[in-house]
Amino acid sequence: MEYIRKICPVCGNEFVVLKSAEEKAVYCTLECLSKAQGRIKNGEILSPLAV
Repeated sequence: MEYIRKICPVCGNEFVVLKSAEEKAVYCTLECLSKAQGRIKNGEILSPLAV
């Protein structure tokens, strides 16, 4: 199994995921996913650089 490090676009924390799940794993926690979905529902555009 191969792992990669990613940076969460919401909180900026680094996290590790399987390389095979690289494109699907965007957020480090469900809390960050929930925050991102709230921003999308409110019409904000989520940028990976906006931390």
